[in-house]
Amino acid sequence: MDSFRCSLINTKFPITYEPDSPKGVLVENLPENIPEKVSAICVYNNPRGEPKLDPFVYGLKLKEKCGKDIIVNIRVQDYSIPLFQSVLWGGHVLGIRNLLMVTGDCCSRSPFLIDVTEGITAVTEYLNNGYIMPGLSGKTKIHHNRYKENTSLTDNQQQMFEKFEGKTDFFVGAALLPARRKEPEIYQKKIDAGAQFFMTQLTYDSKNIIDFMEKVNPAKPVLVGSGPITSLKRISFFREQLKIVGLSDKLIKTLKAAKDIGEKSVEVCVSMYQELRDFARESNYSLGAHVMSIRHPDLALEIIRRL
Repeated sequence: MDSFRCSLINTKFPITYEPDSPKGVLVENLPENIPEKVSAICVYNNPRGEPKLDPFVYGLKLKEKCGKDIIVNIRVQDYSIPLFQSVLWGGHVLGIRNLLMVTGDCCSRSPFLIDVTEGITAVTEYLNNGYIMPGLSGKTKIHHNRYKENTSLTDNQQQMFEKFEGKTDFFVGAALLPARRKEPEIYQKKIDAGAQFFMTQLTYDSKNIIDFMEKVNPAKPVLVGSGPITSLKRISFFREQLKIVGLSDKLIKTLKAAKDIGEKSVEVCVSMYQELRDFARESNYSLGAHVMSIRHPDLALEIIRRL
């Protein structure tokens, strides 16, 4: 069991960090001075359909430089079944063991042949047991798992599937959007698919997280995403384009009035995480922090240092 998995079990408030990925092939400026308390580094995968360096390759570079476990984001909508398998096999050979399965923002150029719930099941029930992913019939539907249309596989059914050489050992997480309509139902579908941990989108509101936790009583660890805000333009983008939770009129007014928006956002994030840490201790839920760089690693790492 790698240190990230252990941290979710043994650490009261585990912390992960997501640096910015390069757009191109220059990787000389790798993150430095990552705090010891960081359990793993997360690498995103073509956010909003924009090309970034392959996350497994960049993840390997980060692992070699920082000595941390790596979590690779997989934008499932971008893959065919053969490509999905070959990419994950390659990542496994490179030593990556943690995945975060996400749908990602809609992109007209993506084939969308596999739903995120199907991607989770493909890894946890097939690849991790040494089986080639079976083909999928019919049209892909959001949060509809064609692998789960039948009951769990019997021994006889398993014998019908093609084996590959070896088997993977991936620990698979999924995205969580607590403010999204019907999110408790979507969360349960991802649990049923085999998700083993969750990461939320950016948020700046502890109450939203607490309300969701109390509603669904999650049995799996949840890492709450947040990160620095450095400009009014960024606030507008987060609120209007990404629909980020917790950017209330009151908070925006506070940020606008600050001499340094970036520093004030650090204080906001730290305060939110402290409230969530206290809640986790009192309620015995498995909660942690997922701090995103958002082009300002100095501020993101300062958030981590203050926790």
